[in-house]
Amino acid sequence: MENKREGNIYDKIVKENIESIIPALMNSVLGFKVIESVVIKEKLQHTKEKEADVLRIITDPSGRKFILHLEFQVDDYKKMVYRMIDYWGLLKSKYHLPVRQFVIYIGDKEPTMKTVLSEDGNYFQFQLINITQFDYLRFLNSTNPEEIILAVLGDFGNEQPEKALSHIIQRLQETKTDQTSLQKYFRQLRILAKLRKLDLKFDDMIQNMAKHLDVENDYFFIKGQDKARQEEKTRFITFLLQEGSRTLDQIADVADATVDFVKSVQRQLSAK
Repeated sequence: MENKREGNIYDKIVKENIESIIPALMNSVLGFKVIESVVIKEKLQHTKEKEADVLRIITDPSGRKFILHLEFQVDDYKKMVYRMIDYWGLLKSKYHLPVRQFVIYIGDKEPTMKTVLSEDGNYFQFQLINITQFDYLRFLNSTNPEEIILAVLGDFGNEQPEKALSHIIQRLQETKTDQTSLQKYFRQLRILAKLRKLDLKFDDMIQNMAKHLDVENDYFFIKGQDKARQEEKTRFITFLLQEGSRTLDQIADVADATVDFVKSVQRQLSAK
């Protein structure tokens, strides 16, 4: 259950930054040459409303149009092929254009999900792209901070993971974004770094950086890290409260929090 919760957090980070990373993904990962890309904003109506991660009407250099459908996956969802078939049918019937579908896998294990379904005389296939197989330098060399943080999911090659992480942190600083934005990107980087088991190394690096900064910046980094941990803990407790299968004492124990903190989260939920 905790893996599912973490997966949702990773998905959320990708979706928060999706508008900024899509052009780079189409160019350097999918290999598309795009003349025009139009966002499809309508949700797909069926027995229930569906919202895909990314839907675009793409025009290529030859003037041909097609639907680009992307899904980002952290977990190795065994029934993904059925979900993609569902989307394909809805998109095809609504837009009457060719549909190209990709699942961008950002998990920490080799995916084993089926990408082909050949049954009952029918054939369906989508393309699975494992982002961990791409050189992390593709993302690191970007000037876009939303893209740079994806470098932590890439292939470090012969680079030591700690050194690669240090390069990513340095590159984020070089983008010269304001402190509020930099704090957000560091929070997101730390959460994604957990997929590579580098979150504790990230904490050490940030703390070491803080020692060489003035008091104001030292406070910024330390408080930023504290806030990130508290937000992550609050999301976890919220999930456990909504699940409804544990007592407040049990939730406090699982989340490594006080019962009073769990109660405060519960009050915030009730007030919404």
